[in-house]
Amino acid sequence: MRKQVYLITFLALFLVMLGTVAAADVTNDNTTMTTSNANTVDNSNVMVTSETPNADDSISDSQEIETSEKNIDVKVDYQYSDDVKTVTPDFYIFSNGSEIKFNRSINSNNGFTLKFNDSILNTEYNITAMTSGYNSESKIITSTDKPVTFKLTATEAYKLGRDATIAADKVLNFNGADDVLVVTSAGVARLNNKTTEEAIEGILNYGSSKISYTDILMLRDSAVDPIDFAFITKKGKDLQVVVYENASLKPSYLGTISKDMTKQEWNAYFNALSGENAWSFASLANGWAAGVSREVLQEAAFHGHICEGTLGGYSIVKALLQYYPPVQETSMGGGSPGDITSYKILGVPGGSDDDAAMFFLDATVGKIGYVGIDTTATGATENMIGFIRWFANDKTGDLIIMTFDSNKTKADFTKETGINPDAGSLEELQYDTWWINKINNRPEELVTFLYEFTNLTEEQYYYLMGTASDVVQDEDHSIQAIDSHGLDMEYILSLNLPKAKRTTTTANVGSLSDSQMKNIGIKAATKGKEIFEKELGIDIFKDDIDFAVFTSAGYVYLEGQETVLVRDGLYETLGTSLYSKDMLQYHQALWKPLWFAFIMRNPNSDDVYAAYLRYNPDGTFFVGDLNGSKVVNIGIDTLNNSEKLAEIQKTFMPDGNWFSIQTIANAWKANPNFDQIMSFLYHNHVCPGVQPGFFITDYIQKNYPLHENESYTYIASSTYCKDDSLTYILGISPGMGTFIVQKLPNSETESSYVEGGTDEGVLVVWDDAKKVGKASIITFKWPVVDTSMYSTSEAKRATQIQAFIDLNKGNPNDKILEEPVVKASEERFINEEQFNLLKSGSGDLNTMTFIKNLPVLTEEEVMAQNSANQNATDDNNENTQNNNTNNNQNTNQNTNQNNNQNTNQNNNNNHRSSSNTNRYTSSSISASPNTVSVGTTVAATAALAENTETSDNPADTQESPESSESPEPNSGKAYEVSQNTPTNNNSMNILYFAGSLILVGGLAGYGFIRYRKN
Repeated sequence: MRKQVYLITFLALFLVMLGTVAAADVTNDNTTMTTSNANTVDNSNVMVTSETPNADDSISDSQEIETSEKNIDVKVDYQYSDDVKTVTPDFYIFSNGSEIKFNRSINSNNGFTLKFNDSILNTEYNITAMTSGYNSESKIITSTDKPVTFKLTATEAYKLGRDATIAADKVLNFNGADDVLVVTSAGVARLNNKTTEEAIEGILNYGSSKISYTDILMLRDSAVDPIDFAFITKKGKDLQVVVYENASLKPSYLGTISKDMTKQEWNAYFNALSGENAWSFASLANGWAAGVSREVLQEAAFHGHICEGTLGGYSIVKALLQYYPPVQETSMGGGSPGDITSYKILGVPGGSDDDAAMFFLDATVGKIGYVGIDTTATGATENMIGFIRWFANDKTGDLIIMTFDSNKTKADFTKETGINPDAGSLEELQYDTWWINKINNRPEELVTFLYEFTNLTEEQYYYLMGTASDVVQDEDHSIQAIDSHGLDMEYILSLNLPKAKRTTTTANVGSLSDSQMKNIGIKAATKGKEIFEKELGIDIFKDDIDFAVFTSAGYVYLEGQETVLVRDGLYETLGTSLYSKDMLQYHQALWKPLWFAFIMRNPNSDDVYAAYLRYNPDGTFFVGDLNGSKVVNIGIDTLNNSEKLAEIQKTFMPDGNWFSIQTIANAWKANPNFDQIMSFLYHNHVCPGVQPGFFITDYIQKNYPLHENESYTYIASSTYCKDDSLTYILGISPGMGTFIVQKLPNSETESSYVEGGTDEGVLVVWDDAKKVGKASIITFKWPVVDTSMYSTSEAKRATQIQAFIDLNKGNPNDKILEEPVVKASEERFINEEQFNLLKSGSGDLNTMTFIKNLPVLTEEEVMAQNSANQNATDDNNENTQNNNTNNNQNTNQNTNQNNNQNTNQNNNNNHRSSSNTNRYTSSSISASPNTVSVGTTVAATAALAENTETSDNPADTQESPESSESPEPNSGKAYEVSQNTPTNNNSMNILYFAGSLILVGGLAGYGFIRYRKN
């Protein structure tokens, strides 16, 4: 009996202690229990909040349950109190683990009333309040009669963007400016291991009255790049800027950024910035002030800056479309239904014009629309671009080769202004602004049609573009797998092709004003809301977490006019934005239709509802309709219904964009990370093939992190959709000269390092100071995903995509039978000569064979070789070296460290090896000049090619690559080199580490106290 008394006494004391500890976690807000979700808005995380006990356990399933209408008044306060004026919260209500559907309305207390029908026996509800940029908060309530107040705290990224904007406004006075532009590297760049798109949401919410949605430019940076902000105000001709670097709120520079600044002012600006974005901020700001096309600004942000290559590429594309418009989208074979382009591009990488051509034509590497190899030894120049219009039915094509004459254009500029554009960065800034005026007024003066050929045969087509597998022509003939040769001018001119005929029709150019263009977005958003209200009875509020608009606005033209400002209308009406991941802006070719897809997802459901609009030039809208329904469920069940799929593409989404829309919509349902979304949008669709780029990039950044003076160059051997995700999130591209492609036959990329894997390519981490690189073969093995429960390729593909997203986020997925493998092998330290040879096609070898045959040397041994070679060079070229040194000193005096740094990078990456090691037979040898101003073209040694093929294999239901590609040399512009990591990139790491120690110590202490209490 005494033992029982002791036991009862002990249990009672224990329960009292538990109640005391729990009291710390219970608020006095109408006896509701509060839980805080540390994650930003993400349905997959919201759903793990506390579950309400089942109040109906005693009710038989066959017994009828009486329901009644219930109202809950809620109010949301924000860490930034002014957000109550601009932000609309969203809510979830759950009971017994099931979602409760509700209607909401604004009440007299500036809060919301949530109305729903539910069992009269239910008295407990789990309510979550959320909005982009804030941590969601959940409360369990036991009474619907009392108001509930939520107090949302901002995420770290949102606070950074918001506080930077507040600080910038204080020193620049936004209201006193004519216009405000923001340029930032926030987005894919990470803060505390999280992407930072919400920093831009913080900028928008603070500055929405003065900073337009489309006046924020997000640079394409990688996860490991610093987070920088530049706020630029324009008042008359005056441009002022304040720059915050490396996630700091202490300004690095405050002052003028105008092209009319003095050299002393330019030097002060450049020297004040510790990072690499000085030219990016200055070129974009002055291009914006000069009135360059918003499409060009968008591409320049993708490329990293405005330069003559960007402007030249845009001019070439505009002229191409005028005389050789698109006629047919074709595929290079394999791949997904979205891997089609109207043009195939033959480039000479290293010049920014290649990035511009791919961007405006949506002919990317991952869509097998681009091949770029250093073919200067055959007569090509860096500024040349070839375009193939392929007619698949006739198996013939046109080949148009164009260029912009840099020397002539610079001479014209000097004649008009008396300024030498090669004198330095400031002079090039003035040159680029002058070029913008030319584009706006007389673009035909800037480009030249060099050759215009037709009747290109299938054999010639594949010789230039390459093919990873044999192409069967008929029962008796096939074209063997062959590496791509790109813009091989000797071969092309030897074909004696007949001259192509230009199109003579003149397109009508629209006359819509900026306000009218914005109004298209307002009308589309309003119509989308009306459709959902009429069809589903759902009232769409601003900032709705589960409602998004997908659109081609901003990439396509409407009767010759850019459509960027349509996005402003969508943002104003719906509150959706790219940075809250609910305005998804599809990368499309300029001539595609202006369309809008309104998408709604449901928590814990596979349903995805869509409405589709197309804007017609006459001001009307086409509205998609499927058997009388204007809202269609396009989730997995629909994807597994082949008959319904056929009907949807005929009447509901008839513009050839169904695949792009449904793949991203079903991926968006799963809340993918921001860097994934940006890669999907750049690639124009989601497919399993684009996903390996995430795992390869993550592997590279973890195992080969960049240090001072280092940059990435990637030489691809097996190319497919993943190369677009590598382009976007690894910070490399053909235009930068850091993405080289040597397409190899499939038989040569089968890995000997990972069973069942593919040797994707070679990564080189190049140290520009030491002149040493570390090269490694990168191998990827696909995961195995069970898709046997579905019958259509669309449903199987969606299952694979979901598996990849779960892998990327660390979520469990029982359909993943084997996880992917990424591995690096054959590490070699290489010198500059080997690096250049690797980029130029590896001589008589291919990339893989070349790496495997290199001697295994230490870094010190390679540096010793460099030193010996340099001494020999000094003895033979002492006078030349002295002259070059003088040039470098002069550049430093005229412009500043920006030129010196870029000059060094350009020289390092662009020396060409001698003719006996080049895949081409020409004996010419080219070297870059020692002094190159930012953006100045030099002899091209850049090469690059990219193609992608991905296939569905019915045998194992996996979509995997079927092709590879071929590469060559690199880079023509000083700053077209993969971005170097600034020395202060990790300056905050010590603070983060110290903070982590304090946090861990605090948690340990708190746990110890609680332990002592018990």
